[in-house]
Amino acid sequence: MLSADLLRIKTSRGKVVPLFCTSDFGNGTDYELANKLVVFFTNAKKNKQRKGDLMQKISLLESEYDYKLVRGFVALLERRSVFGSQEFSNTIATPASVRKKLFEESSRQGLALNVSQRQSIIQKIANQIHVSTEDVENLMWGDKDENLLLNQFDVINPKDLIMWYNMSLLQTLLFKCSRLEFYVKGGIYWKNVLRDVKRYGLMYGLEHDSDDGDDGGSIRCVLDGPFSLFKMTDRYGTSMAKLLPSIVGTPTWNINGTLSKMTDSGQKIYSFEFSNENTQGFLRSRIEARTHSGVNDGYVYDSSVEASFAKRFYQHFDQDDEFGWKMSREPDPLIADGKAMIADFLFERFGRKVYFEIVGFWTKEYLERKAVKLKALLGNDDRDGKSSDNVDLIVAVNSDLACSQIETISKDRIFTFKKEVSIKPVLEHLRKIDQEINEEKVAVTKITLDKNSQDIVSIKKTAQQHAIPEKATVEIINVSYPNQYAVVGSFLISKEKILVINDVVKNISKFVEACTVMADHGIPDSCHAEMLSELGYDVIWNDLDPNNALISK
Repeated sequence: MLSADLLRIKTSRGKVVPLFCTSDFGNGTDYELANKLVVFFTNAKKNKQRKGDLMQKISLLESEYDYKLVRGFVALLERRSVFGSQEFSNTIATPASVRKKLFEESSRQGLALNVSQRQSIIQKIANQIHVSTEDVENLMWGDKDENLLLNQFDVINPKDLIMWYNMSLLQTLLFKCSRLEFYVKGGIYWKNVLRDVKRYGLMYGLEHDSDDGDDGGSIRCVLDGPFSLFKMTDRYGTSMAKLLPSIVGTPTWNINGTLSKMTDSGQKIYSFEFSNENTQGFLRSRIEARTHSGVNDGYVYDSSVEASFAKRFYQHFDQDDEFGWKMSREPDPLIADGKAMIADFLFERFGRKVYFEIVGFWTKEYLERKAVKLKALLGNDDRDGKSSDNVDLIVAVNSDLACSQIETISKDRIFTFKKEVSIKPVLEHLRKIDQEINEEKVAVTKITLDKNSQDIVSIKKTAQQHAIPEKATVEIINVSYPNQYAVVGSFLISKEKILVINDVVKNISKFVEACTVMADHGIPDSCHAEMLSELGYDVIWNDLDPNNALISK
């Protein structure tokens, strides 16, 4: 964070925007300035240059560049520097001790009114501490800020300096805000950021961003800013600024807030909003987005119980199926009495969300707190087993847990386990949701078949075109076209086409010949065996060679 006098912003139509350094690295003026300053500090350290001389050299840049930007860069570079007094190998005297001796001797001899008197006093002190008169003069004011030497400098890349400056600039803006809202995507990131919110002692609350969707919309965290307090404290404002890297360090984030600013016409309220999208090239994310595929999803599970469950889930559901059940780890928080509860897993399909929490063995205090949150989410279930706030949550609890509050939670939403979480209750719950989704889609979806391809209809392709389950596709077509189709493998084939196939294969005995005829009539290879079964034929395999296989009724 920078000092308030170094804040560079522009205001327009009630909006305030920090003047970030350009991302045109390598040839931009901001990069040029950053590079010059890094070189100045590097050379000053190498040459043991006095701070006063270094700052005088830097001050010449203030007429060439924005002086606030120059001073902002310098403020950051000074944090990577160590200045100290000049050391003399032949004395242990310090600037303070030398000044004391000089002033005491001057008091005894009388005020030095000319050069010779001054030199006499300096010479006497030099003899006492066994150094030259020049060393005494250097030591006398050696601890004055402008006389300090740059003893150590941690070199930084100009690009990194620019990114650091931009972050510090935004932190300085937050120091003045009266209200801040933020959103991050993914429970694992929510968990880390909320941990920092509590660690910094910030006053916060969680709320739904909107009332859209079954889950009440996305979740936002609302923080009271330092200027919202009756008595603003620098400590609280600093804590707010410290939180920013935690938010910006996530792959997907958004912040917005308000601040007051004194203008010629009085106090005015300005708003600001930033996200990972509109700050690309200005702010750097410290955490890379994680992608996953199958059980090797890149996540570090909290326990072997969770890892084992995830592995078995992936065995039941194809994650490449666009319309199948998808599982994600640690989704966005659920709100329980204004606080966050981040479930272990989220299952999603056709907009329906089912949260799954595994309560393993922890301390009694942890379990009691967990039970309170679960009861807040599930304590008011209706007759259909859905919670009143539309949160669909199921919980697996270690049967060895001794927690009285957990025993009072709805039994319809909880099942127990010992060493391994059974996937059966989860599958049963998801099948129940599948049935509900199927009924909803059947009620609102209309399918009109192409006249040119009505005889053979791909169930999967039609389902994808209408974004509905395959089961719903079959039901809708059977209602819209009653008694016209039969399910053959993964296709709906018209009964007229089936009669045609029946007529042409009735005099065929070889399986390969029957397949050739069916292919000539457009029947897909994948359902030749199912078509023969639909016609009442059995395939007789004499050996492994399909050419020797026969069909018979």
